[in-house]
Amino acid sequence: MSNEEHSGANPPLLSLLQRGARWFSDELLERLDAAGVDPITPAHAAVLAHLDRGSSMSIAELARRAGVTRQTMHRAVTQLLREGLLASTPGPGFPRSTLIELTDAGCRRRDVASGILHDLEQVLASRLGHAELAELRDSLTRAWPR
Repeated sequence: MSNEEHSGANPPLLSLLQRGARWFSDELLERLDAAGVDPITPAHAAVLAHLDRGSSMSIAELARRAGVTRQTMHRAVTQLLREGLLASTPGPGFPRSTLIELTDAGCRRRDVASGILHDLEQVLASRLGHAELAELRDSLTRAWPR
């Protein structure tokens, strides 16, 4: 890469993606704090985003949907169980299988965080334009399909 490509005029794509992720993360934490809600780590978000009120699923299924390892998901679930945001019940099949579900407190934290993330997307839409944000979402979805 030339020096010009490393200049501020044309930063590497990785830097731009990291800057965007940092902006979302920093703003989310600041707004959660302002709302009196404990922070949500990316690992917590991966769990909370895939559970709905009244639904339950295994750690393996949560990990698959979030695109992380079972070990990573197990650590996040264990922490959220300790915090009272999740509950576990014995699952069918294997003796050690467990189903995970949101508690009322987990639903509240997820709903507050989801609302804040929606607001942040609106901020981004006001900066880029709604069509450009939709195009960005579409491009990123196509770049890393699930």
